[in-house]
Amino acid sequence: MATKLNTDKVADAITPLVTKVANDPELREHAKTVFDSARTVYLKVQAEGPRDAVSDKRVHDEVIKASSSLREGARRLSEPPKKHRGRTMLKLMVGAALAAGAVISIRRALGSDEDEFEYQP
Repeated sequence: MATKLNTDKVADAITPLVTKVANDPELREHAKTVFDSARTVYLKVQAEGPRDAVSDKRVHDEVIKASSSLREGARRLSEPPKKHRGRTMLKLMVGAALAAGAVISIRRALGSDEDEFEYQP
């Protein structure tokens, strides 16, 4: 009996990774480097044959380049997203400054509004 591949489960597993690669330019660059190096090695093996390609220094360099980019890309994919605490604190401080400015300007506007006549009972 053949095993049925559940495409929904596969899509659910892959979607966060694809989204992360799409939103991270450095991660995209690592993926492109891996693909380009693998393509270069594949074309070299096809042109020269496997025995000659194994002894070629350029093939070794491309394999090392691809593996280091693959390792770095996998590390970046597995790390949790960075929290931008500095931006949150900056937004909070700007919001507090705006609120303080609004309070001061409202107090000045209300405090300088004096009546021109005096009330005498």
